[in-house]
Amino acid sequence: MYLRPGNLYKDFIIESQTESIGKTGRPATSYSAKGDRTLRGALAEATPKQKMEWQQLQHPITHTIVQDGRPRAKQEDKLIFGNRVFLIQGVDEPGSIGICTIYYVEERMDVK
Repeated sequence: MYLRPGNLYKDFIIESQTESIGKTGRPATSYSAKGDRTLRGALAEATPKQKMEWQQLQHPITHTIVQDGRPRAKQEDKLIFGNRVFLIQGVDEPGSIGICTIYYVEERMDVK
């Protein structure tokens, strides 16, 4: 990852996913809109190789977000940056020693 102007650290709002049973008995998914949890990370477009690997796992990605420290968000959470919305498809903590966390995310235009 190279830091270029416009690719520096950004603040994302974390909205956790909650699942419940709807009126019809079907599972319903919603997100908590508290806005009290944030994540500071560098946003970058995913490489073609990463996109292909995640597509084969049936979890398409468009971007990666690298954050210092241990994970603050989990898979299926939603990250908001301004008017952009990202759904977390996967979380990777290289080495599991808490130095950095990589979030594999898909930018969605249809989710608010």
